[in-house]
Amino acid sequence: MVIDPLAIREAVQVERRIDAQKAQDAPRGASCVQVLEGPASVIVTAPHATETFREGRCRISDGAGTAALAHMLHNLCGVTAIYTQYRSPSDPNYYDDNDFKELLAWLIALRRPALVLDLHASHDFRPYDVDLGTLHDASLHGRKMLKEALIGELHEHGIAVLSDNHFAASRNATITRFASARGVPTIQLEISSTWLRPSEDGLMAHRFAQMLQALCRYVQRVDEGAQASRELQR
Repeated sequence: MVIDPLAIREAVQVERRIDAQKAQDAPRGASCVQVLEGPASVIVTAPHATETFREGRCRISDGAGTAALAHMLHNLCGVTAIYTQYRSPSDPNYYDDNDFKELLAWLIALRRPALVLDLHASHDFRPYDVDLGTLHDASLHGRKMLKEALIGELHEHGIAVLSDNHFAASRNATITRFASARGVPTIQLEISSTWLRPSEDGLMAHRFAQMLQALCRYVQRVDEGAQASRELQR
């Protein structure tokens, strides 16, 4: 798969829409959580695409680029994507009692995914491109090849400066802890926001395209492996 400009233009539209809604409460009858179901064996989450409430205060969003990335992985690779689209009254990466986690639990039970990828944006000042959080590999459930394959795909696409478990997803009620506790291998991706701002055009859009292509190819590899495994079990 090669990402074309039309895909990045669509990602920009999603980024701008979610960014415009990030500090707004969901309108009556609407949900603060967007779910896009797909046929692939991977679930992608972006719980901080908008503002969330934590310990009585509003937490700033990671930026809408995480929602745009999840959205495009759904469109291009068929993942099931779940991301915040309006301000969330409960931080899904800090508390378990909220609509986001209820939907995620339902999707895990329904789809029995091979992997959950949890997307976050990391501050520009961080020295890495991506930090991989895996509860110090406990969230992989013995399938370390999932992390190794991801590292290989990122490197192949020029995303070279990687960090391992600087943010291990081990504190608080993270998505990684939640999904892993349900038996699903899970990786938290803390991605430098310099890779998540396609609407800034030029180099920033190019970097987003690199990240999208790397993750698309990785998801395809995971999905192919999961399908092969299911065939062997028949």
